[in-house]
Amino acid sequence: MKKKHYIILLGLIIAAGFAFSRNLLPLVWAEPAPEQISSKVKTVKHKETNIYTKAYQKETDQQLAKWKTKQKYTVKDPLLVMNPYGTNTGALYFYGTSSKEVTVKCTVRAEGKDDYSYTLKNNSGKKDEQEFLITGLVPGKTNQVVLTFYDKNQNIYYKEAFRVTTAADSEIPAVSSLNSGSGTTKLSNGLFAMLGHDKTDNANIYLYDNSGTIRGKIPLNSYRSDRLLFIDGQMAYSYEEDKIALVNGLGKVTKTYSIDGYELHHDFAYDEESQKILCLVNDKNKDTIEDVLIAVDVKTGKVEKLIDFEDYFKEIRKTAKQREGGKNTYGGTELDWLHLNSFDLLEDGSLVLSSREQSTVIKMKNIYKSPSIDYLIHGGSLYEGTGLKKYQLKKSGTFVAQAGQHTITYEKDDSLADGQYYLYMFNNNYASSSAYTSFDWSLYPGTGEFESGTKSMYYKYLVDESKGTYKLVSSFTLPYSSIVSSVQHYHGNITYSSGMDKSYGEYDSKGNLIGKFTYDADKYAYRVLKYDFKNYWYSQD
Repeated sequence: MKKKHYIILLGLIIAAGFAFSRNLLPLVWAEPAPEQISSKVKTVKHKETNIYTKAYQKETDQQLAKWKTKQKYTVKDPLLVMNPYGTNTGALYFYGTSSKEVTVKCTVRAEGKDDYSYTLKNNSGKKDEQEFLITGLVPGKTNQVVLTFYDKNQNIYYKEAFRVTTAADSEIPAVSSLNSGSGTTKLSNGLFAMLGHDKTDNANIYLYDNSGTIRGKIPLNSYRSDRLLFIDGQMAYSYEEDKIALVNGLGKVTKTYSIDGYELHHDFAYDEESQKILCLVNDKNKDTIEDVLIAVDVKTGKVEKLIDFEDYFKEIRKTAKQREGGKNTYGGTELDWLHLNSFDLLEDGSLVLSSREQSTVIKMKNIYKSPSIDYLIHGGSLYEGTGLKKYQLKKSGTFVAQAGQHTITYEKDDSLADGQYYLYMFNNNYASSSAYTSFDWSLYPGTGEFESGTKSMYYKYLVDESKGTYKLVSSFTLPYSSIVSSVQHYHGNITYSSGMDKSYGEYDSKGNLIGKFTYDADKYAYRVLKYDFKNYWYSQD
């Protein structure tokens, strides 16, 4: 009997020991603590002050090469340089060799801020060299950077940490913490890019994470950038009113484009098929503004005027009048009769554009060879008695058409019939057109005024070209803004910005608010769009 008790007791001890050892396993196999490295953060001393010149970029290249010649840098003793090319104040250049091919994951930590984590993209082009830009450093903080190096089997090869103290930057707009809405979907991954803060006066690009923490500032010389483009692994944006920069993943300006004789305004986009950047511009030789489209060849830099919209809207152009006082909203004497503020490309070489002044969506076809009007979406009576009336699509259903809209965007859906697709926009719901004093706003009930209005709207139309109709298939209320503003379909959610409300945020696909941020501004931000920066700063993984 006693022997039996001993056997039972021994069995319990073995079982308990096995269970205890299983509980210890996560501790045994936990990630190792990072090795604290003492590599000093260097800075490049520049003689040239203009970031977007060849001289400035060359100074950086020469200094980096000099450092690499003097010392052999490894991932355990790397070359660290703060914002060497000048294009991201919250970024740190990293270079070091490794004995094997690795994947590098980074976490940036700062007191009082959420961790910012991502997988880095190696820009060296070599398996045994690691060269990348560590982004997301918080200004005015001591940032701890933790780098974890994984081999091809995803085993940890090495882990290190170091600290970087950054200078405070009073130029960066303050953003509130996240105000959650009723939507249960999470905010999408990415950074909110604030574009045109305070219109053009304080024109840098500011990048914020999903907690409202600043994660980067892209300095511009003067004019704002209306969006970011990604072209063959590089990023393009405007930095002056007649200049566009192409910047690689290390922050180096590899090419600039000048559009002499023109001024950028409101929007530009990349046509991958033609390898051209299409831009809305002012022609300096005209007495009108915001009515010309040009193309910039990304390989040659050649600039070509594609469409002067006066040539296609002559009848309505003749009826337009200058604002009272003889000057447009920018203080010039040029006539703002169309006010194109956004556009998007279709696969067939056509494009849709938004005219704020006429509250019209315009589709132009054959834009490269023989441009012509395809159709107009307009809910008023502006074109009555003109030859433009025949281009109007018919409204299907009962709803108030768009008024003063922005960010018109094309969306293809393979489930739709031929000739059908979606267009969505920020419908400002604003009743004003200084160029057309006879505009009948009674056809737009519920629209607001410049300083006040009940609501703006997200609008999504189903366009049926075969039937010549458009139909409102989705809409929801947005914070009111008479001017500027944006919406964007992004990773299954819908981002927005409302200029006059000084807010931006994200809704789910059904129009439930996930979260809203507010920001400080004397005026407003022109747009806020979201980007994940994959295949640029970050790996696709």
